[in-house]
Amino acid sequence: MVKKELPEGWEWKQLGDIGKIFSGSTPSTKVEENFNGDIPWITPADLSNFDEMYIQKGKKNISEKGLKSTSIKILPKGTVLFSSRAPVGYVAIADNPITTNQGFKNLVLNDDRIIPEYVFYYLKANKKLAEKYASGTTFLEVSSTRFSQIPIVIPPLETQRKIVAILEKAEATQRLRAEADALTQELVQSVFLEMFGDPVTNPMGWESVKLSQICEKITDGEHATPRRTDDGIYLLSARNIKNHKIDVNDVDFIDQEEYERISKRIVPQKGDVLVSCSGTIGRVTRVMNDIKFQMVRSVALIRPDFAKVHPIYLEYCFDSPFVKAQINRSVNKSSQANLFQGKIKEIEVFLPPLNKQLEFAQFIELYENTLIKINKSTNDDSLLFKSIISKAFTGELIT
Repeated sequence: MVKKELPEGWEWKQLGDIGKIFSGSTPSTKVEENFNGDIPWITPADLSNFDEMYIQKGKKNISEKGLKSTSIKILPKGTVLFSSRAPVGYVAIADNPITTNQGFKNLVLNDDRIIPEYVFYYLKANKKLAEKYASGTTFLEVSSTRFSQIPIVIPPLETQRKIVAILEKAEATQRLRAEADALTQELVQSVFLEMFGDPVTNPMGWESVKLSQICEKITDGEHATPRRTDDGIYLLSARNIKNHKIDVNDVDFIDQEEYERISKRIVPQKGDVLVSCSGTIGRVTRVMNDIKFQMVRSVALIRPDFAKVHPIYLEYCFDSPFVKAQINRSVNKSSQANLFQGKIKEIEVFLPPLNKQLEFAQFIELYENTLIKINKSTNDDSLLFKSIISKAFTGELIT
């Protein structure tokens, strides 16, 4: 780690200088009485989808018997919990006395000039630095000794408090954006149900049809392994199909020659509906513009017959529990989950009149235009947060 020149009053230390480090342990799972007690016990899995700063308990508690059967120490409120393996880098602060398993290195601060919230954000921002202190062949793990050697920059106490306040506000903004996204998705589903009814019960009596009856083409991408290049034309796979968008953050490329070879099979066009059909099955989007791309076989392409079904209506049918249940029944689960063309053709949807579908499509287009503006703002917020957190620990944000 490059140690920049710091403002006056700031200093470099190691984690071992500012607190005592404790590992955790796991009582024998063969002894039922070791668990289901009153002592909170945290594992890295408890932090996998945990986006708060403070944690009170995990999925399991241990008993006094379990505590005494191991080297586990009850850690005080304010302890900084850091997952040291599987994976390295989850961070939380104990909101009450707590214990952990052996997947943690826990820092009990011994200097009242350092607040745990500051250490929390520092470790969260420096996950990659911590990974450099890990070793192992089966999985990476940071030992107690190596954890104690991780450098940390310590500003004056009042500066720590200001940095924490700024980062808390920035995180709160991001959280509100995520909540807004979830609410807008719920709104879309509510409008779909209001306009077309629940497909499970079909209260409006719409005609039931198979996709093969209302689509011009149902196929998938290239089966042979395409020759990839460092840049060029997008080559989409299932990982690029997100719910209602094409994500090219982690995309492969092919050159023009390979594109032309694959295009003998199918040329994607605006209005086509794309479905992930390998790995994570059933994510859906549609081609919204004249983007040039090809696909591998983990992406299915459904080309609606526009005289029968609107592509936007068809796309959002895939969000309904009715269609999702059909997909789940159709998935080949012998090895990696796959949804094959033949099964896609058999999927049933209900077919309202085109004018009703168009009314829904107009609502979705208005929603999508709003979403574009929200996403731009969200991306701006994300970039701002990254900029703030990168400056927070160098003295560039506040001194």
